[in-house]
Amino acid sequence: MDIKIVRQAIAEFCVEFISSPYLCYTEHGQHALFYTQLYNLLPEGERYMTYQHQQICILQKEYPTNATLGKPRRQHWDVTVLSTLPPEKPRKESYDYLPLSACIEFGLNATQEHLEDDIERLGHADANVKQGFIVHLYRLSNAGCKFSGRDWSSNSKQILTPQQVGKLTAGQSVEIYYGMADSTGKYKSGVWRINGGNVESML
Repeated sequence: MDIKIVRQAIAEFCVEFISSPYLCYTEHGQHALFYTQLYNLLPEGERYMTYQHQQICILQKEYPTNATLGKPRRQHWDVTVLSTLPPEKPRKESYDYLPLSACIEFGLNATQEHLEDDIERLGHADANVKQGFIVHLYRLSNAGCKFSGRDWSSNSKQILTPQQVGKLTAGQSVEIYYGMADSTGKYKSGVWRINGGNVESML
């Protein structure tokens, strides 16, 4: 599968988020919406593959990590694109350990610790991911009269700027799509692509 399709889907998803940040109540809702949008962008003949005589969708939600990645146990990725190439070293439970062409992790009003953890896991030597992506979104409204209890106040000290996120990606191969939807106007609403420390405005 062409990785450009994943980039297109992420960029379109983030632009839509800026114009309509309340389509989904939770981050998990965003996973489902993005999954649907990416699925629809895939050519029909590339949505499924056959592995060990079973038909499998190449898009998966909550697919397990290949290893513990420094944690006590295996975790799960938000959205993944399975590689259509067979694993180099098949194992007994090989459907649980297939190589990944892409992995997309999400964060809605996520802390810096959450973002750093995603960057670390996607860059781990045992991640088994060809290209990692992070969708890091902020949804802000006025303190005391928030549109949603899941919003952050625009006065929050936890908000990172695109430039601050860029510093976290220096020397990393992960691509971050940063979206800011601030109804208060304190921050500039927009979408930025951040890769290897470079910050590029997309909106």
